[in-house]
Amino acid sequence: MKRIFLFVSFLFLALFAHATGQTGDVIFIDGARWVLLGRPVTLDSVLYHDLKAVLPEDRPIVSSNWDGFTGYWSIQQDQLCLDSVKCDNYDSETQKLRGVSIPSDTLLRVFKNYVDGDRIVAGWLTGEIRVASGKVIYYQHIYFERNYEEEMMLSIDKGKVTGRKEYHNHVVDGFSFDKFNPDNNEELREMFPLHIERYPELTNEERIVFGIQRARVDAQGNLVECEVKVLKPNDNPLLAAEITESLKAYHPWRVFFINGEYSAKGIEGWTIPYPLGK
Repeated sequence: MKRIFLFVSFLFLALFAHATGQTGDVIFIDGARWVLLGRPVTLDSVLYHDLKAVLPEDRPIVSSNWDGFTGYWSIQQDQLCLDSVKCDNYDSETQKLRGVSIPSDTLLRVFKNYVDGDRIVAGWLTGEIRVASGKVIYYQHIYFERNYEEEMMLSIDKGKVTGRKEYHNHVVDGFSFDKFNPDNNEELREMFPLHIERYPELTNEERIVFGIQRARVDAQGNLVECEVKVLKPNDNPLLAAEITESLKAYHPWRVFFINGEYSAKGIEGWTIPYPLGK
């Protein structure tokens, strides 16, 4: 069984097939190191262009860092500051990658409109940035689609940090389709029994395929609601309703508590081939 992203997600991947999980920048908050899940510099196209123009042309470009650089940030007197930019260069003598910092005077020239004393303040940035630390508890191999044990949302207004929201994320174990063994078709029928005899139109079918969207779980691992659509052989609202009830009857589902909300990651956004045992 393979995961297939439906609807918008499927189209997104088709258009941006090169997009993979990115490493992110680094930010220091109250002396602690966090991962900054984003690239604030890229949000201003002019700055982004000017910065790339001064980066080493031979810097390594890897699938986890398409820009070939990492920004290092800190919060100083409630200001989001860009402290340095580094690229990994290959040292032929040691045969290892080593971080090379862009000279400070070069950065000050590129960000001249945002220099405050000897600091570069992210005055071009208004919105929220997400920072994280600890273990990764959920991961998708695309851009910054992952969650960590500890996360913080920082509200930024023209470079000034105006608010912080801290979250302690965790997972309650249970069944989810991303953990399902695709070779055990019998298990799927046992876990989610259906009355196929009610549907004579499926007599010659070997399997059905259904998709799950808009799933919601509670803290105890109950599937509270979801939207099921039969994709193959064709749309069947009655069968979709029975599948929905069978899914809701199962317990427990895996539950993610992420940024203050219970999430059904691993349940929604899937197409499930369901064998009919013929």
